[in-house]
Amino acid sequence: MAAAPLSSMARLRYAELMRTDSTYSLLGERSFAVVDVETTGLNPMNERVIEIGVLQLNGALEVEREWSTLVNPEQHVKASRVHGLFDADVAGAPTFSQLIPELVDLLNGRIFVAHNAQFDQGFLNREFARARKYHTIYGINTVCTMDQSRIYCPPGSHSLIGLAQHLGIAESQDHRGLSDARIAADLLRYYVNCEQRGERFTDQASNREGRRVLPAQWLTAEPWRP
Repeated sequence: MAAAPLSSMARLRYAELMRTDSTYSLLGERSFAVVDVETTGLNPMNERVIEIGVLQLNGALEVEREWSTLVNPEQHVKASRVHGLFDADVAGAPTFSQLIPELVDLLNGRIFVAHNAQFDQGFLNREFARARKYHTIYGINTVCTMDQSRIYCPPGSHSLIGLAQHLGIAESQDHRGLSDARIAADLLRYYVNCEQRGERFTDQASNREGRRVLPAQWLTAEPWRP
């Protein structure tokens, strides 16, 4: 019998790991905010956030709260082919400034988790600064599930959907804030399970910016404080 394709093997391994009752004993009292933002474009200096999805996870990586909102960017929505959102969808939504108190409360005291975290972190920091609320999310506050995939997943696509499809964990094909945050949370659980079992593809790697990536970023990250 021919060997199962790598993607099939990975899906079986993911299912095996996630069926195992894990106490996530390495996490202690840490808690997490898994975040995904959708935007009008790629450059935070002149583009805006149009959707935010947040999953709050406790130290057992269980969902404590899910939250999402559309955001009025106060400018024309581009990149609609990516997220399927148009001007009419966000016209009646609150502005980012109006959402700041609730968003800060959701993130406060938690480690910030995102896929390609530099993108989400950069957009939120720019929106805070634009509103003259100088809340900065630093690299030390973040876990990037894209970077960590280079430690715990084989070579191949490191995109959110690519990894989700490879592991068989994609819940939805729509590229939206809350659905993407859910996938990133599943990736985090997978990495933590792998780390607890000593299963890594490599002990260090480089991300696409050439910076060194080390395992178990969730153990060295510090909770964000406004």
